[in-house]
Amino acid sequence: MTVDERNVDPIQEMLKVVENFSKLKTWGFVESFRSKSKVIYDSEWCRVNLVWGGWDPVGGNSISIYYGRLYAPNDTATMVWDGEDCNVWHDLNLVLYFLDGTLPASAVSMKASHHLIDRYFEEEFLKTYHRRQPEWLMRMHMDIWDHYGVRLFELFDLRQADVWRQYRVFLKEYYDIKGRRQSITPSLDKVC
Repeated sequence: MTVDERNVDPIQEMLKVVENFSKLKTWGFVESFRSKSKVIYDSEWCRVNLVWGGWDPVGGNSISIYYGRLYAPNDTATMVWDGEDCNVWHDLNLVLYFLDGTLPASAVSMKASHHLIDRYFEEEFLKTYHRRQPEWLMRMHMDIWDHYGVRLFELFDLRQADVWRQYRVFLKEYYDIKGRRQSITPSLDKVC
């Protein structure tokens, strides 16, 4: 590890990963927001939020990728919707089970670890992407995009209100079975 690796500009690191490993342009995503630690892209369906997670001595630079509906604010993870606090940025673990048609009880028993995500934790992938977590994560998401296509983005699409309602019911039933942590507010099934 060199000092330069730790001092990489997070935005430049994420832009490089987007340019080299993503299909954001192919799917019509364009940059809509940039800050010191995140870059957000919008499409006709939804938003994709790349957030720099910091420098880890074992893993190098790290990022997270979240998805939101087109009204998701740039600078906060929650907002008030229909009079209640809700989460606006979402990871894909439970989304994939929903898209597969998995019942909430089955998803709970699978511990929210989808097979498309699990394979990226196999030794082969971990060795290949050692200290290159942003590339590893972006390739995982691109594989997911290839697998689900537009169905993934349509879940977040404001024009697909019925699908979004079904997803909210799925989450409520999932957390009714799994339980909710009182320390997490709003509850993870409160999404908008």
